[in-house]
Amino acid sequence: MTAVLREDVGVRPRDFTFAVPGDWARIRVLDDAERDADVRRIARAVTRGRPDRDRLMPQVARVLLDAVAARVESHTVEVHLPVLEEGAAPLACALAVGVVPPVADRAGAEEAAFLAAANPGEQADVVELACGPVARRRRRVPVPAPDGRRVETAVAQYHHPVPGGGFVLLSFSTPLLVLLDPLTALFDAVAGSFRWLP
Repeated sequence: MTAVLREDVGVRPRDFTFAVPGDWARIRVLDDAERDADVRRIARAVTRGRPDRDRLMPQVARVLLDAVAARVESHTVEVHLPVLEEGAAPLACALAVGVVPPVADRAGAEEAAFLAAANPGEQADVVELACGPVARRRRRVPVPAPDGRRVETAVAQYHHPVPGGGFVLLSFSTPLLVLLDPLTALFDAVAGSFRWLP
């Protein structure tokens, strides 16, 4: 569940919700204090019971903050990251949730504009998910890694129009291209669980 939607254009839902895997953590990004509190809570949970907790907790918090910063854009309201167990691979995927307000000259046409904005090499289609038909764009982009390399990353975005204008954009990303098929199925399942709250 995310930030409350404005109700000044037509009949608009109060909010929305969707399901993510149980080991994913939600970090709110609209307010710095909320973001920092979420990061501290996750870092404490990840390091609980470890003898090196005092040394490790600030490092975990820094990794989380960097991961969030890499995924925040102007309309992002929250980021979901998998919280991995000790010895697991680095963060394998992420979800950024954006709430985009209506644009007066494009009201009702946001989905067509979203699909039309696909660049060459991108896949843009409407997929039938559990919640109904959803516009989806998929692409691969090079992303800078902490060590300076550029890592090819798959991005999948799902466009959920807000009744009355605007849309909610679920943007998934993963560098694990060898697992792209099962991860795409996971992304479709999360996007398909999306529903409006009256």
